[in-house]
Amino acid sequence: MSDRRPFKPEIIRGPGGGGIDLSKFKPSLAKVLWPILILLFVFWFLRGGPAYTVAPGEEGLVLTFGEYTRTTEPGFHFKLPWPIQTVEFADIGEVKRLEIGFRSKTNAGTTTYATFQNDPSLLNESQMLTGDENVVNCSMSVQYRVKNSQEYLFNFSPGDVENMLMAVAEAALRQAVGDHPINDVLTTGKFKIMGEIKLKMQELGDLTGAGVTIEDVFLQDVQPPREVADSFRDVSSAREERERIINEARAYQSGEIPKAEGEAERVKLSAEGYKEAIVAEAQGSVARFNAIAEQYRLSPEITRSRLYLETMSRLLPNLKLTLIDESAGIVNLKNLEGPVMQMPQQQQQGVQQ
Repeated sequence: MSDRRPFKPEIIRGPGGGGIDLSKFKPSLAKVLWPILILLFVFWFLRGGPAYTVAPGEEGLVLTFGEYTRTTEPGFHFKLPWPIQTVEFADIGEVKRLEIGFRSKTNAGTTTYATFQNDPSLLNESQMLTGDENVVNCSMSVQYRVKNSQEYLFNFSPGDVENMLMAVAEAALRQAVGDHPINDVLTTGKFKIMGEIKLKMQELGDLTGAGVTIEDVFLQDVQPPREVADSFRDVSSAREERERIINEARAYQSGEIPKAEGEAERVKLSAEGYKEAIVAEAQGSVARFNAIAEQYRLSPEITRSRLYLETMSRLLPNLKLTLIDESAGIVNLKNLEGPVMQMPQQQQQGVQQ
C-alpha cells in the first residue's frame, strides 16, 4: 500500500518561488462566516421563517403559495416557512389623507402649501363648474382609513388605491358642486356639499372594493376666479349685511313677543276679574230682588213704602224726610241716614202745611 497523503494545496507558490499559506486564513474565515450565517438564519426566521409579529394597529394577512389564507390580529404568530407561506401587513389604525386642489409639504416642522395660484398644474384639478354655470376653484382634504385589509391589499396594486381614491374624490367633488348654485358653494351650502361628497365617495369606494372608510371631508377653500373675485366679495358683503339685519330683526322679535304675550295675559286676567265682579254683582242683585219679592209678598204696603223711601234717599241724599204719625199725635222727622227726632204736635201741623 502506498503511504502517500492526499495533496493539500495549503501553499500557493508563485513564479518567483514565493507563496501564500492558506492555512493561516482558516481560523479567520470561520470567525467571519459563522456570525453571518447566524444573522441570515435569524433574518429568515423572523421574516420568512415560521414566526412573525403583527404590530399594534395592524393586521397580518397570511398567504399560502400566494393565495389569501387568514387574517391575524396584533401579536406573535406562527406560519409555515417561506416560500410556502408569506405575510402581508395592513395598517388599519392610521388615518390617511388625500388632498384635492392643493398639496401640503412639511419640512423641519414648517408646512407649506401649493395651490392653483402658485402651481398651475393644480388648476385643472381645482377648477369646478357650479349648478348655475359659474366657475369656482375648490380645495378639499379627505381623511380615510382601512376597514377591509384584504380588499385594500389585494384588489389593487401597491399605490393604486390612493390614485383611485383621488379620482373618486375629484369626481364626487365635481358632482356635488355641479348640483348647487354658486351662492351655496361659497357660503351656507358648504356643509351640505361636504356631506354629499362623503356619501358619494363611500358609495364609489365600496363599489370598487377599495376596502376603506371615508372618515371626513373638508372643503378647505372655495374661491371665485380672480377676474370676478371683487364682484363676488361685494355680493358676499351685501349678503352678510342682509343676514345681520335679519338677525337683528329676529332678536327684536324674540324680545317683543314675550312682552306682547305678557300684556295679553294681563288684559285677559283683568277681563276675567271684571267678569267675576259683574257676575257676583248680578248674583247679589238677584238675591236682593228675591228677598224683596218675598217681603213684598208678605207685606206689600210696607215693602212698597220702604222701596220708595230708599229710592228717594239715593236720588236726593241731602233731603230730610218728615214722617207724620197721626195716631201717636207726634211728628217723627227722620233723615233716613240719621237718628230719629221727635217734635211737638204744634210743629207737626206746621210741617204738614
